[in-house]
Amino acid sequence: MSSAYKSTAAARPFGCYNHDQLDGIRSRIDQLPAAAQEFARQRELSGQFAAREAAAPLHRLGVFRVEPFVFRAPAGAAMLKLSVHIRGRGVARIGGVRLTHSQLGLPVTLQNGSLRQGLDGWTQEPGIGSNIRLEQLPGGGSGLQPSGVTPADGAAEEEVRCVRIRNEAEDSLAVLRYEELLPVSAGDYYGIQTELSLEAPMVNGGIAAGVVFIDAAGQPLDAELLSPLFNRHTLTNWAYLLEAAGADANLYMATGEDRYAGLAKRKLQYMLADMRQGMDIFRRDGWHDDDTYGAVHIGRGLAAVSVIYDQIAASAAVSAEESESLLANLRYIAAMMMDTAYYRFDLPTFPDEKGGMRSNWNADRATGLGVYALLFPQEPESAAYLEHACSVVDWQLAEVVDGDGAWPENVRYHGAVLHRYFLFFVLLKRLKGTDYFARGKVKAMYRFLLGIVTAEDVIQGGADGAPVLLTPAVGDANVQEKWFRLLGYAAPFYTEEDPQLAAEMVWTWKRGGAPVQDTGAFPLPLVALLYPQPELPEQMPELGSVHYPGIGYVIFRSGEQNLQYYAIYEASPLTYHAHHDEGHFSIWANGVPLTLDAGTGGYYNGDRHWYVSGAAHNIVQFADGSGGYADGPLKSVCREVSFTEELDYARSLIPDVHAGEYERHFLYIKAGFDAYLVWDRIESAAASVWNLHTLSSGAEITEQAIDAAGLGGMRLHAQIAEPLRPAVTAGEGAVGGAYPLAAQQHFRVHGRAGEDFVVLLQPHDEGTPALRLEPLALEPADAADGVRLYKLSRADGGWCVAALNGSGGTRRVRVPGGAALRVLGAAAGGEDAAAQAFEHAQEAAAGILILEPGAIRMAVPQ
Repeated sequence: MSSAYKSTAAARPFGCYNHDQLDGIRSRIDQLPAAAQEFARQRELSGQFAAREAAAPLHRLGVFRVEPFVFRAPAGAAMLKLSVHIRGRGVARIGGVRLTHSQLGLPVTLQNGSLRQGLDGWTQEPGIGSNIRLEQLPGGGSGLQPSGVTPADGAAEEEVRCVRIRNEAEDSLAVLRYEELLPVSAGDYYGIQTELSLEAPMVNGGIAAGVVFIDAAGQPLDAELLSPLFNRHTLTNWAYLLEAAGADANLYMATGEDRYAGLAKRKLQYMLADMRQGMDIFRRDGWHDDDTYGAVHIGRGLAAVSVIYDQIAASAAVSAEESESLLANLRYIAAMMMDTAYYRFDLPTFPDEKGGMRSNWNADRATGLGVYALLFPQEPESAAYLEHACSVVDWQLAEVVDGDGAWPENVRYHGAVLHRYFLFFVLLKRLKGTDYFARGKVKAMYRFLLGIVTAEDVIQGGADGAPVLLTPAVGDANVQEKWFRLLGYAAPFYTEEDPQLAAEMVWTWKRGGAPVQDTGAFPLPLVALLYPQPELPEQMPELGSVHYPGIGYVIFRSGEQNLQYYAIYEASPLTYHAHHDEGHFSIWANGVPLTLDAGTGGYYNGDRHWYVSGAAHNIVQFADGSGGYADGPLKSVCREVSFTEELDYARSLIPDVHAGEYERHFLYIKAGFDAYLVWDRIESAAASVWNLHTLSSGAEITEQAIDAAGLGGMRLHAQIAEPLRPAVTAGEGAVGGAYPLAAQQHFRVHGRAGEDFVVLLQPHDEGTPALRLEPLALEPADAADGVRLYKLSRADGGWCVAALNGSGGTRRVRVPGGAALRVLGAAAGGEDAAAQAFEHAQEAAAGILILEPGAIRMAVPQ
């Protein structure tokens, strides 16, 4: 059993390892290249922070915060001029200003917004009793984001240049005005992000961002628009120190040198005190955007600081008095995590994902509390805390995780929850003999990660340049999130219990770049050193087209090992992730991403308008009557999915309030074509727009086609069969993923009221011919409103036909030419599916296709 207290009689055991294992851990760090590389990174990080601590106290190491101000440019605005206002008595520092076009997610270039060139391009308006000067500060230069944490790893700037403003009087007002006029689009949203620092609140004031809108004639519009005043101290946030403290503790583990334990101890003392203070405010005021003090982040932090303390508690660098103080703070934090005035973990439902039993917040809160209870078993409430944590996880596995193992939000939170479950499960098995890894739902959560992998992305590539598997960006997620590290961490726990699953996890982890470092907010540096075992056997999982109905992903695969071509289609019954993306698709071909989900930005930093909007996704938007296009619904109904060797198909009803009925058909035509056909069947009195985003550097637009030049020598050719002669506009929008292009080209195909969209998307190598798409005339006996035929032809003469029935009745359509046909794909489900398939086959042999209402059929010559 792990002891939470010092012992003079015997060496103190540890929670994650024991003394007998220390030599093995040290050998592992020396001999395993991945562990050695990660340990070297942690050593460097520890050294960076030690140097910073020598130059400034802990509370001054990370004092800047990025405060957002989001606003909408009014009618008539053509430009804006921005400013920063410092009001009241006290000292403030400004580290820089950024401007974002929120509706595109793209930065607006400022010549000296960072202030790295001092005040060049800025006008100073010091108030009475104000002093403005440049200042150099030691420490890191990145401000804490309002949600999540600025990563602490990587090389830090030796000094930070900022502007220091000192106001002597309570009615003082100093203003910094950016001189350059910046173009804006009337009606669009923008966001200013001000990097600011207050050692103490200003007396009778605070800091505000200001905007003056200017019309095309150069005249100001209305009075200056000011943000709410920011007037809270910005001392170092606990999360800024967390990874460095973990690195210190690991160095103590590896070397036994008390100086590293001392570094970790000082950070723990600061972090725990800061946690307590922030949690008290959070409990008093309710939820706000400083959610590093909310239950989700404190839960993650509580697990991490408990492990760090457990690692260093026996060191001579930690006195008995210091231990008792640290334990008292941990005790206070753990008790707060059980306070429903702080977090309503007792509610089965809640207005949004930030509360209640179902939330990822509750998963992190409970597992953090569980880790604390396991590492501090002598604490009076630990037994009750552990029972509570297990009950929460048991309930979530039964009631929240779906039958396919998906956490019902998105990939990002599936990974985050599984990550926090992991350490809790490891300690339960090690210290209590309780094996959660063997449970079916836990296995399913890992299998879900295996099942959603993208094509091997040749543009991302690993450290050795080899292509890597990614997890897709759907909803609140980005493709560069390295969730496969979780497979590397957990695989050793399945080598005996489920060796095939372990081997598939190792295979996927390695093909995902074999990430070891724990990345993202609130990392656990210890897990990277203890658990990954690249020497374990590996086996490729069975990958094919797959539907995950609970979370709404339809994945289409083909090509060599089913890793060459990949598309993911969104048809979700869920509203958790709050992106207007129902019917969206992302496509890889030959390992090259050609059209992607935009991903996700910061929650409160001013670019979220873009990432959650319908315009950021490959969907149809309908006119809302105000001259713009509205966002679509947050959930849809998947009506049909089928997968065959030659054709994959999905159909979903998207209940848009601006459309009478809207149904999207998405077909992946294999059978030697490797193209995607999208039919949007629309019954609406509103005009609409068809959005297409291409990760491309250039494109040619013709009357009925868009030919985009993608990365890696690939192209995406979009042939627009319907509507005829549409207006096509082009722009760009932000895309996540760390690709060479920070923005995708954005094309909008404009449709008139009542018109469908029919578009063929063909990925192909540069220089290879595109498919030919042409309408076929219907015979008079077959002609009916809403029924049409299209022929797709390859350069080698191969062809297929697509028959669409937008009418309300069943139709029999004769394909011109009289060739005997074979229908691709599976027949619709139901008791008479076999009989229906036989009838369709018989008719197709005579060149006739049977089309049920709203149906689409693909056929090739026999």
